[in-house]
Amino acid sequence: MQQLNRRQIPILFLIFLPVLFMGICILKYGVNFPFSDQWPLAVMFEKIYAGNLSFSDLFAQFHESRKFFPRLIFIGLAFLTNWDVRYEMLVIFLLTCVVSLNIYCLNRLTVRASFFTQLLLLAISNLLIFSPAQYENWLWGIQIVVYIPIACLTGCLVIAQKKLSLRTKFIICFCLCTVSTFSYANGMLIWVLVFPALAILASGKFEEVFTKNIWIIIGGLLGLVTNAVAYFYDYQKPNKHPSFLSAIAHPVETFHYFLAFLGAPLGFENLTVATIVGGLVFGFWLFLGWKFFWLVKTDFLLLHRSICWLIIGIYGIISGAVTAVGRVGFGVGQSLAPRYTAFSLYLMVSLVYLLAIFWQLASQKDVQAKLIKYASYFLVSILIILHFKTTINAVERMSDRRAILLQSKACLLTINVVPQDECLVTKRSPEPLRKKANILDKLGFLQPGLVKSKNIQDIAGETQTDLIYGYFDTVNQIDNRTYVANGWAILPERNEVADGVILTYENAEGEDIIFKLINQRMPRPSVREYFDNSAYLDSGWQKSFTVEEIPQGKIKLKAWAFDTETGKAFLLNQTQVVFP
Repeated sequence: MQQLNRRQIPILFLIFLPVLFMGICILKYGVNFPFSDQWPLAVMFEKIYAGNLSFSDLFAQFHESRKFFPRLIFIGLAFLTNWDVRYEMLVIFLLTCVVSLNIYCLNRLTVRASFFTQLLLLAISNLLIFSPAQYENWLWGIQIVVYIPIACLTGCLVIAQKKLSLRTKFIICFCLCTVSTFSYANGMLIWVLVFPALAILASGKFEEVFTKNIWIIIGGLLGLVTNAVAYFYDYQKPNKHPSFLSAIAHPVETFHYFLAFLGAPLGFENLTVATIVGGLVFGFWLFLGWKFFWLVKTDFLLLHRSICWLIIGIYGIISGAVTAVGRVGFGVGQSLAPRYTAFSLYLMVSLVYLLAIFWQLASQKDVQAKLIKYASYFLVSILIILHFKTTINAVERMSDRRAILLQSKACLLTINVVPQDECLVTKRSPEPLRKKANILDKLGFLQPGLVKSKNIQDIAGETQTDLIYGYFDTVNQIDNRTYVANGWAILPERNEVADGVILTYENAEGEDIIFKLINQRMPRPSVREYFDNSAYLDSGWQKSFTVEEIPQGKIKLKAWAFDTETGKAFLLNQTQVVFP
């Protein structure tokens, strides 16, 4: 273990800064709320509760994937944490740390540079590996599935470099490739990447790859075929996905999609920027790949140093090509989906290390040294500038995403008392959703739990006299049947706007009865200025209701700020009276 000196300490800070920043973002913006593709897991939990979960349920196809191994993780975490999906986000973070560690190990094994240079390369690659551009993945626990393949791939490449018996390496890589295959659709790709690399690294010259170690490649192909047979047994093409014929019919759009896909990690969701960046990265990677192709013909050991980085780059390129062919029917703009950056960023990581190795070769032989040097400085400068802008954009998106999920959680928690509202991001009709939500609630998998009574006192929180939760400003009558209520609401303990606003009416017994949930927000600049707090900008709310929703006669209305993290509602200042 090399000793650190004062010059290396700032580099260590730069290495861990992206890691720390991303960890803080997950803690700050993560919401314990299952949405979209996470809801089918509720069916498995129900079967476990009933005692009839089968192997076929775990192996079942979902979209294009068979998520057998991730389902084991989801089930285990659910019963350990009462399905707090933030722990799934933690697993994503840990898998990314594993990838970063694997990249560092490959760095140490293949880049013949000073310890300072190796640390500097790791700092640059960590900017990409922990990029906030992946914000959709970081804050969506089910995206564990997209990080398992790259963790398995980089793990296999590290194992291939280690001083273990060839048989041991083969068995470990075989197991990791199987895990990758039955985690996510593109996980099958690593079969065709890992075993050729293993055969090359086990050989001292080209001839041995196809003679002495050909069994490694054949064994990998047999493993691929075996896994593919199991994978495609009773496979059904997802109905809502576009046909592959779209890619053939529109080749220009497909290539455009491909380039934007590759440039998205630094494109801050701008299609033009992403396309330009993707073109530059892909073009420069092809240039380096061509140069290495000619160099390794006379230097087989150079292939040992570069093969891992070439494989990682090919992983990103093929992922982009397959996605472009399969998704271009959705439109070129879909290439910027943040979840895809978990694949495309590894082409950039590959480029960083291939460039470092080539720079060393050029410096040693004094060939194109200045060109490579200036190109490296240029690319790193562009990376840092675009990464900074991408980070700003991603943090804004994470904040927006948290707001949407909290609003949707408010809707879910009140689904038994205000069933007419649909949750914003579940994409499911209320009745089936209500049934699943009540099953999860019985299992203790919804925290803080569903609101079970229309009487607001059952969830009323203790209002502190020195805190202001908001105001119920006015109720205006629009016509003979319709009223519009408006005001603003915040949660001062959390320094956020309210997750939802609950309207109640007072019945004959003096009880406040829930009849309406407001889970959408409006700008209120005056509130932001009053508290001198930009977090309160979107604290405004407004909602219409009809006379059929409240009793007849003189009716007192109240509004409550709803906190989905505690399940409590806090009374807003002022009440309103209507005479329906």
